[in-house]
Amino acid sequence: MKKSILLVFIFFSILARCVAQDSSTGSGTTEIVEDTTVAVEEGIAGAGEETGATADATGVPADAIGVTADVTGVPEPVEGQNEGLGEGGPSINSGTTDNSDGTGTPEGTEILEGTDTLENTDNTPALEKKPLTLPLPERAEIERFRKQYLDPKWTKVLYDALENAIDYRLYVRKALAAAELPPELEYLPIVESNYKTNAKSRSGALGLWQFMTNSVKPFLTLNDYVDERLDPWKETDAAIKKLKENYEIFGDWFLAIGAYNCGAGAMTRALKKAEEKDFWYLCDKNLIPSQTQLYVPKLLAIADLALNCEYFGIDIPDHEEEYEVLYNETNAVFDYITVNKAYSIATLAQSMRIDTSELKRLNPSFVLGFTHPSAKSSIRLPLGTEEIARAALETMEPMDFPIKYTVVSGDSLWSISRRYGCTVSQICELNGIQENAILKIGKILYIPSK
Repeated sequence: MKKSILLVFIFFSILARCVAQDSSTGSGTTEIVEDTTVAVEEGIAGAGEETGATADATGVPADAIGVTADVTGVPEPVEGQNEGLGEGGPSINSGTTDNSDGTGTPEGTEILEGTDTLENTDNTPALEKKPLTLPLPERAEIERFRKQYLDPKWTKVLYDALENAIDYRLYVRKALAAAELPPELEYLPIVESNYKTNAKSRSGALGLWQFMTNSVKPFLTLNDYVDERLDPWKETDAAIKKLKENYEIFGDWFLAIGAYNCGAGAMTRALKKAEEKDFWYLCDKNLIPSQTQLYVPKLLAIADLALNCEYFGIDIPDHEEEYEVLYNETNAVFDYITVNKAYSIATLAQSMRIDTSELKRLNPSFVLGFTHPSAKSSIRLPLGTEEIARAALETMEPMDFPIKYTVVSGDSLWSISRRYGCTVSQICELNGIQENAILKIGKILYIPSK
C-alpha cells in the first residue's frame, strides 16, 4: 500500500514538472517569433527608405533602360559609360548623387512603381513629372546623360552654365517662342558651347551656337572686320533660322537637330541608306557620326532635368520671374545707330561717357574694335542712349580705311608705327593687342592711314 502511494506521488511530481517546462518553453518561443517579426518589418522599411522603393542611387527608376539595380539599389556599371561626348563636351560617367537618403530624390519621398510620380510621405502634394514637348523615349544614352548630370559636380556645372547665361538665355527662350520652335532648344547651347559666347572648337566652330565658317552664309556676316558668330543675339537668330530650315527639309525634330550637328548633307546621305526615316534607327544602325548619336540624347536629358528639377531633387535656375519682368538686354531690347564708315567702339564709348568694356560687350562682332570702313554697320547701344550716341558721333572723325600689313622678320610695333606715321597705341587699338605684344611673322596688322 505504501509503495502504491509513493509511486502515485512520484508520478504527479514528474507530471507537474513537465507542465511547468512546457509553459516556460512556449512563452520563450512566442517572444522570439515576435522579435523576429519586428526585425523583418523594420528591415523592409529600412530598405525602402534607403533605396527609395524602385529608385536606384541616382534617383532614376531602377527599371529604366540602361540601368540594372542590384539589391543595394546602386546601379551596376552600364556598358559605354565612359564614352566621349565629342568636342568640348564632358565624357559620360557613372557618377551618382550624394543626397541625404542616397537615392537622388528629396527626403520623405518615394517613387511609385510604374508611374512618373513622387509620393511625399509628409502629406505634401505628390510631384508629377512634367512631359517635354518633344518625345522622350526610354533610351540608354538619355539615361546615362541624365545620371551624369545628377552627380553633384555635374549638377553644379549645369547650374553655373545656365545661371551665368541669363543675359542671353532669356532672349533664346523668347526667340524660340516667337518662332514656335520646341522650348527644349533653349538647352542646345549647353550641348554646343556650355552657353559661352566666345567658345571655339578644335574644328573652328565659334560662338554660342557654334557656327562653322562654311555654314555662316546666308545667316551671318563674316569678313575681316565683322564676325557675327561672336554676337549671341545675332547668332541665336541665325541658329533658329537654320533649325527651322532643317525641320522643313526632314519633317522631324530629332533629324533636324541631328542635322544641325552633322550637317544637312550628311543627314540626307544617311537617310538614303536607311530603311526607316527615324533618328533612333540611324543611331542603332550606326549610320550617323557617333557625336551626332549622342547629341540629341544629351539635349533631351538636360531638358528633362531642367524642366523636372524639383522631381529629381536638384536645383536648376529657370529665371521665370526675370523672364516676365526684366527688360533691356535680357530680352534683347536695345537702341541702335547705323554708320557707314569706320568708327572706334572705344572712342565712341569715351565720347558717350559710358563704360568702354560694356559697349564692346554689346558689340562683340566688331573683331578689330571698329565698324566696317565701307559698309553699313549697326552699333548696339544701351537702351535710352541713342541721342547721346548721335551727339558723340558728330564730334568724332571716322577712321580712314586701314592698311593691311603683313609682319616680317625684324618688325616691331614701334618700327611699324614709325613707318606709317601713327602711334603704337593706335595700332594696338585697331588690332586688339597689347603694346608689349610679341609679333609673329605672317600676322596681319591693320594700320590707320592717319
